Amino acid sequence: MNGIRTFALAALLIAAVIPARAQVNEREPDPAVWLRAIYDQYHRMEKSSDPAAQPTYELVEKRASKSLAALFKRNKDCERKSYEICALDWDVVIDGQDWTLSNINVGAAVVDGDKATVTVRFRNFRTPCVNIYSFVREDGLWKVDDIEVRQGAEAPVRIAKMLREFDYRQ
Repeated sequence: MNGIRTFALAALLIAAVIPARAQVNEREPDPAVWLRAIYDQYHRMEKSSDPAAQPTYELVEKRASKSLAALFKRNKDCERKSYEICALDWDVVIDGQDWTLSNINVGAAVVDGDKATVTVRFRNFRTPCVNIYSFVREDGLWKVDDIEVRQGAEAPVRIAKMLREFDYRQ
């Protein structure tokens, strides 16, 4: 009986650790809830010294629309080919390369047919930032179609436009 209790206790302890490294549900039907999970993950992992555990804009890339995913792929192909950074040299989610987030406010999704927007306000270090995420419904799911960095260190910029207009022939 003690073996079963020990096993159950060990399983419980392991299960308690898993949420700290849990992945964001890319199929979350509400884009605002999904974005809250993204920013929560960044906030939880701020102090992590394990680079593999730190979130990146690839979380957004995984939920990108077909058109935005093609632009992200083009950028990654450029980076693989050139062994250099191409269009994106910063993380668009946090508007920087390093972060200490505070005052995170993910607004409600504003839905208009098969399109939606979600405004996220936060501070990265002391810089106030505003990102507006545009979503489009594809295959029954809300997919990120663009991110407008309206206020922050890199503002103003539209990520899809920046990726589309970058000179990949360099």
